[in-house]
Amino acid sequence: MEETIIVQTTLGPVKGIKKTSALGSDYFSFQSIPYAKPPVGDLRFRDPQPATPWNEVHDATKEGPCCPAKNNLLNVIHGEEDCLHINVFTKSLNPNKLVPVMIYIHGGAFMRGSSTADMYGPDFLLQKDVILFTFNYRLGAFGFLSLDDRSLEIPGNAGLKDQCMAIKWCKDNAAFFGGDPENVTLFGESAGGCSVHYHMISSKSRGLFHRAVVMSGTALNCWSVVPEHNWAHRLAIALGWDGKGSKKDMVEFLRSAEPKNIVKAQETLINPEERKNKILFPFGPVIEPYIGNGCFIPRDPLEMAREAWSNSIPILIGGVSDEGLFSYREAIEFPDVVNNLKCENMVPLDLNLDQSGEENRKFAQLIKKFYFGDKEPSMETLNEYIMLMTDKLFWHGVQRTLLSRLNAPQSGPTYLYRFNFDSPTFNHYRVIMCGKTVRGVCHADDLSYIFKNVISKEVPEASTGEFKTIQRMVNLLVSFATNSDPNCEAIKPTIWHPIDQNTTPFKCLNISDEVTMIDLPESERMALWDSMYKKNQLY
Repeated sequence: MEETIIVQTTLGPVKGIKKTSALGSDYFSFQSIPYAKPPVGDLRFRDPQPATPWNEVHDATKEGPCCPAKNNLLNVIHGEEDCLHINVFTKSLNPNKLVPVMIYIHGGAFMRGSSTADMYGPDFLLQKDVILFTFNYRLGAFGFLSLDDRSLEIPGNAGLKDQCMAIKWCKDNAAFFGGDPENVTLFGESAGGCSVHYHMISSKSRGLFHRAVVMSGTALNCWSVVPEHNWAHRLAIALGWDGKGSKKDMVEFLRSAEPKNIVKAQETLINPEERKNKILFPFGPVIEPYIGNGCFIPRDPLEMAREAWSNSIPILIGGVSDEGLFSYREAIEFPDVVNNLKCENMVPLDLNLDQSGEENRKFAQLIKKFYFGDKEPSMETLNEYIMLMTDKLFWHGVQRTLLSRLNAPQSGPTYLYRFNFDSPTFNHYRVIMCGKTVRGVCHADDLSYIFKNVISKEVPEASTGEFKTIQRMVNLLVSFATNSDPNCEAIKPTIWHPIDQNTTPFKCLNISDEVTMIDLPESERMALWDSMYKKNQLY
């Protein structure tokens, strides 16, 4: 008989279950605890509403549904709208001393993903004395549809507001599960890393956490704000709306659509021109069209970052060495993406240049020369294209965030890392996205060393580099979450220093077969991208 346990939360009692981790230790699991009202009917697309308290014991022994989205791996549409749930994993409900709280935000381009323990299992982190929270938030149009008509109450960023409500729930309830509400670390990867950075710069999340880990995505990436291209109208047309009537009629039409049909339609919206400009998704964070009560992103994130409440808190930030392998599969399936690449389209859109103008052409030539030399982009220069994507889509956003932090009036410690551990079998995202023959460290490969997932049937042997890397990642994260300092036994004798204004190129912790402090290898490439911006556009 499985052992269950009941915990009282601020909303009502929940029943969890005792489990054994892949490493053999016991922990308590509480899954699918509601933190907001189901966002259905009139609440579809709107800001989240607090959940209604309950008196009966809520069964939290099983995983709940994900939010409606397409699962690209399985090529299916799945999920339910009643998905705004939190998971809690803890070793002890009554520790002698409350333990550090770690809250994780999953990635997936704001369009996909979930907090499923199949991908984000707590087994590795719970070797240590921490408590892990994960949660779902609305994705795609459900979470990021935005309309400028104030009377419709759909300003956008509902998905980020879901996150904010979830983080607040975690903080308010941490102590019931053995966690210290005064010692909270927020961490996330890709769209989740970008989300963490948004919580760092939005006044709505002020004080909800005490330090942050920003992995492979920031609010200063080229994809962190979705340009206004009439997406809601285009979605309605794609779903069969006749285009007649008011915006209110359009919203009613969209609210009557089946969730799976919305997911199917939103996948088709990006046109070839937008694709060329590397607009990656139609629904994601926006600068809200008006300032209402719940406004989360009132202006350009660049400006928000300059005076962010979090500039004084400690952070870890970085990425992986070959982020752009993320684009490998698309290039193999659609070689024209590379063969017909126009570097004019690679110039950052936030420079607001005319794409056929002189200045844009000058920057395009700089990019082409730097990455491709005298060659034309083609499948023969696929590696160069991958590097271009690494920098444009990921590392330059990190670079701008470093500059923004260093130039803030009260700048807290900023620890820079670069994950570069290339395993033939355990870098799961690369194996899935690129096949077994490709090597390198792909976007999201680092997650396999922080969370247990279903792809890895067994935990690697203790003598392997893979197991050592798991221990290094877990130990440095937990050390940081415990006392704001990632230096720990697992990375000795290396000492990890925060970056500082007077040392360029920036020093980073390079996590490879060994762990060493090095000059950031991407520095020269970052200088190229920096050179296209005026200082007040860059950070």
